[in-house]
Amino acid sequence: MATSEQNKQTVARVFGAFRAGDVDAFDELIVEDYVQHNPQADNGLQAVKDFFAPLGPVDVEVHRVIAEGDLVAVHSNYKTFNMAGVDIFRLNDDGKIIEHWDVLQPIPDNTASGNDMFGQLS
Repeated sequence: MATSEQNKQTVARVFGAFRAGDVDAFDELIVEDYVQHNPQADNGLQAVKDFFAPLGPVDVEVHRVIAEGDLVAVHSNYKTFNMAGVDIFRLNDDGKIIEHWDVLQPIPDNTASGNDMFGQLS
C-alpha cells in the first residue's frame, strides 16, 4: 500500500507532466478507468491525455500539498489559465491516481479583503 508521502510524490510527478506538456507520462501515474469529477472532462486515462494534449506545457505553481491516506489535495496557481485551483486526487494501493475532483476560480485583479489567493499569514 502506498503511503501518503508516496502519493504526494505521484501527484508531484503529474504536475511535472503538466508543466512539461508530457501526456505520455500519465500512463505511469493514472489508471485506465480513472474517474473524473470535473464537468468539462470525461472519465478515463485517454480522456485526460486528450484534454491536456492540445494545451502543451501548463504553467502551474503549486502552493500547498496536503495528503492523508489515499487522498492528496493541491492548491495551485494555474497561470496558463489565470485560475486558482484546488485539486483532490485519490490513489489506489499501487500509488496510481484513480479519481479526481477540482474547484477552479478566476484570479481577480483585486480582492475585497486585499489578500491575494495564495498568500499565507506569517
